[in-house]
Amino acid sequence: MTVREEAHRLIDAVPEDRLPAALEVLRQWAESNRQQRPVRRFRTTAIFDGEPDLGVRSKDIVRQAWDSEECRPA
Repeated sequence: MTVREEAHRLIDAVPEDRLPAALEVLRQWAESNRQQRPVRRFRTTAIFDGEPDLGVRSKDIVRQAWDSEECRPA
């Protein structure tokens, strides 16, 4: 089986609701310069169980952990 034949087989196996994302990537590859990598957009769905302002406070949290006795070299 050639690479092109495998690509066709894989496209046929992609669920209908995922085809638009796959086509977007293929269009970018087909239209872009060979040296330029296409931009890939990732979607995630997750449950986050943390403080509401954790993103805002992340630098402070890391700074406090870095300054703690446990993180200092002996």
